[in-house]
Parts: sequence; structure tokens; C-alpha cells
Amino acid sequence: MRELNIPVSVSGKILNTLRAIEKDLPMALKRLTEYILEHPNDVIVKNVTEVAQAAEVGEATVVRLAKTLKLQGFKEFQIELAKELAGKSQPLDEQILDSNIADNDDCEVIAKKLKVAITRSLNENIRSVDPDALYPVADAIFKARKVYIIGVGNSCLSALFFKNKLCRIGIDAMSESMNHFMYTSLAMLGPSDVVIALSQKGNSYETIKGFEIGKATGALTVAITNNPVGKIAHMADYVIYNGNEEGMLQGDSAATIVAQIHICELLYSIVVSFNRTKATKTKQITLQALQRGSNP
Repeated sequence: MRELNIPVSVSGKILNTLRAIEKDLPMALKRLTEYILEHPNDVIVKNVTEVAQAAEVGEATVVRLAKTLKLQGFKEFQIELAKELAGKSQPLDEQILDSNIADNDDCEVIAKKLKVAITRSLNENIRSVDPDALYPVADAIFKARKVYIIGVGNSCLSALFFKNKLCRIGIDAMSESMNHFMYTSLAMLGPSDVVIALSQKGNSYETIKGFEIGKATGALTVAITNNPVGKIAHMADYVIYNGNEEGMLQGDSAATIVAQIHICELLYSIVVSFNRTKATKTKQITLQALQRGSNP
């Protein structure tokens, strides 16, 4: 089994962590992980022997998985999983809706499933709110000489959104959609700057390379990701987790972008709170510039 970059705490992220490491686990641990992901509600009410029998593994394997996640044992694993599942519970009218879209779904059902997916992603954001990460990152953004925001694929949309929000309040923020320009711009940063990488899985080549370039300059590095064991989470000075468990056919889904933008808006709001008068004045200047540009 190759080394796994398990976070110090998996509280609230057990299922995401298991999904991320599943393919790298030995056969017995992988079989147990598959069972847990398919039957999480059963796992929290069974004892260690019952879980082992249901997953067709030894009891020692159940304990080993808990310890792999840096938990003391199976009982602590159950407690953490129960808390996570309690946070994921939905109102009765939404419980019957699986967010994965089926071929026979009509447009109304699809619309409701999309709403459920987006709502779940936002709820997951709220459960993952970590003041020990958000406030230091917002403070660093507020004081930074430059802020560079990395995002490739659909995460580029979220990165450009965040860049625009920060520029409108006087923060010197940058984001490039072309890799060549991204790498050269990141190489010009320094210790008084901040690099923020947006990546759902946290393992895309372009994002990792850009993050490495920015980190090498001494800039503060921040990862906004859903994957606790992704490479950017391991590299970053601060990690902020965004929600959305994506289905097989829903990579780069709207719920992912909404979850990322929600985190960006949260950081933006905290930055504004540090000097609301200056932010308001600066935004008025940019608004006036846009209004002047629209008149002949």
C-alpha cells in the first residue's frame, strides 16, 4: 500500500476520504471500504464483528481501516461517521431524491435532483467551516501584495469569479486561463503574496505544477478542494474544504461550481469586513467606471 496523505482530522470528511483512497488500498481494506460507502447507515449500528462479516473481512481489518484514518479504533470511527451522516440528513420531501440523474427522469425530477445536489454541497460547505483556516487566509488576502488564483477546467470559472470580486474591492488579484501565462505569472510572486488553488479532486497536473511554482516563491499557499488526500491539500499551508459529492457522470457539475463560489464569496465577505469603508469606496469607483464605459 503506497503512502496515503490522510489529513490530521477526518471529522466530517470520512466518506470523502474513503472515496479518495479506495483505489490505493489493499484488497481487504478496499472491500471493507466499498461496503462502508454502500451501507454507511448500517455500519454505525453494527458491532465490529457484524461489520467484518458483512464486508467479508477480518475484524482486524475493520480496526486497521479506522487506524488508517488516524482514529483510535472502530468505536471512534462509528461516532465520527454517525455525526457526519446526521449532518447529511435531508428534509423528508428530499430524502426520496437521489441526486444522480437517471435516464427515465422527467425534467421536473431532474430539476429537483439538481436542487438537492446544490443544496447538499452548500450544507457540506457550512459543516466544514473552519475559522482557523478562513480568518488567516482572509487576513493574508487583505494584506497581500498580489493574490494569484489557480483554476483549470470548470474551476477556472470559479477562479475568475473570485479574481473579479477581489479586484472590485482593490485587491491586486490575478487569474489566467492559459497555462503558459499562469506559470510565468506565478514565478514572479514572492513571500508577501498569496496563491489560491481551486480544484475539486486536487490532483490535476496543471494545478499542481502552478501550485508548486507559486509555493517555491515563498508565497502563502491555500487549497480549496473537496479531496482531503489530494496533492494540493498536502502541499498547502491552509486547506479549505468545499462540498459536493459528484456522481460518475457529474464531474465539474453545477453543484461543484456553486460550492466553490460559495467558499470564494465567504472569503470575500470576511476580507470586506476588515475595512468595509475602503471596500465600499473602491467598489463604487469600479462601478462608476463600468457605468461610464456603457455610455457613448
